[in-house]
Amino acid sequence: MMQWCIRIVLALVLLGQPVLAAALSSEDAQSLVQAAAAGDAGAMDRLRRAAEHYDPESLYRLGTVAFEGRLVHKDPELAADLFKRAASKGHAAAQNALGFLLQNGIGVEKSAHGALLWYQRAADAGDREAQVNLGWLYQEGIGVERDLDQAAGWYMKAAEAGSGEAAYNLGRLYEAGAYTPGHSSPNLAAALDWYEKAARRGQPTAQYKLGHALFEGKGMERNLREGLAWVEKSAAQGNPLAEQLLALQLSGGGFKAADEPEALRLALAAARQGLPAAERLVATFFEYGIGARKDPAAAERWYREAATRGDAQSALRLAVLLDEGSKASSSFKEAVAWYEKAASAGISYADLRLGLLYQAGRGVERDYKAALTRYQRAADAGYPDVFYHIAVLYDEGLGVGQDGRVALQWYAKAADRGQTEANAVIQRLMQPADREGDPFNKFKLGKF
Repeated sequence: MMQWCIRIVLALVLLGQPVLAAALSSEDAQSLVQAAAAGDAGAMDRLRRAAEHYDPESLYRLGTVAFEGRLVHKDPELAADLFKRAASKGHAAAQNALGFLLQNGIGVEKSAHGALLWYQRAADAGDREAQVNLGWLYQEGIGVERDLDQAAGWYMKAAEAGSGEAAYNLGRLYEAGAYTPGHSSPNLAAALDWYEKAARRGQPTAQYKLGHALFEGKGMERNLREGLAWVEKSAAQGNPLAEQLLALQLSGGGFKAADEPEALRLALAAARQGLPAAERLVATFFEYGIGARKDPAAAERWYREAATRGDAQSALRLAVLLDEGSKASSSFKEAVAWYEKAASAGISYADLRLGLLYQAGRGVERDYKAALTRYQRAADAGYPDVFYHIAVLYDEGLGVGQDGRVALQWYAKAADRGQTEANAVIQRLMQPADREGDPFNKFKLGKF
């Protein structure tokens, strides 16, 4: 019944004549929408009569109902029409809403120029959301030539009117060095000053940035307790970066007392918003049993999610799980593919693992030359196992000409770094050979 009544109201709006009567204040219109949603027939009647007489505030409120899908099915085209009717009568919030629809092509044909015009009207009328949106168009050069002075000017107007979003955007400009009057480089102090203003107005990303700066002591004096307090405020609003940082703190070894189940809950909340680092964190929790029982399948699933989004560390961990957790040929082949992605991102350990697979012929055709190439790429990272495997290839002439002296050099490097097998080889070679008739036997190192 309620949806039917609202549809009647919306139909009457479209047929109504532009006669200003039965006008409602913003507060009255909002109250009527809420009362109508609660099933108040009287509220519905008042809203209907106001809409019939083309009251801009009522049109705007009904436009938000149609756009958000409250009480009726979501109808962007109808919302655009309602916003336009209210905007044409000078309703600033409706002008801003219409600009947003035009900018994004929702319910109307996309038009950056049209968005600019409506944002400008609303901004000139003092609508701070429109001022932020207009500043964004100037910042990004959408529908207008890029002009950071204009962008900052509109952000400043909105910030002075109390907009946390505008204060945050000003902070971003200063942090990036995109707008620093009198400076040619980022101004972190000014950025943090604006982030603090935005944070105190409830802007969640600014709360995270301020908290993180306090926590790390970056750009301001370090204050762990205050920093985490801001991070908690941001996390409470669902900011994934804040949720991830707080999850790390609660997982043990952080500044806060450990609470592994809560750490997992926060990490999952951030991961479900598509944050790759949080997806990797969730996978780690499941892999090692933090906040829940160990679940290799869940760990693999979350590593795959993050790796698919381009997270190289997750690609490496997924490859290791596939490499070590199964003897199936298909798993080794997939492991090779993920190792390749991690290696191409500069992770040397992935080259080491690829070398092992090429040497053993798992997931790829056995190729000692390819194994040596991978080991050599990983050698700069100083992994003792890399030195040992290079030594073995030279020692046995696999993929390269046999060269005992070169092999010995690599065995020595590995042994110096505590590689057990290389150390054993060195100890064995240091035993003098016992051959009769050779006065230099005691100085020789085995077959070298």
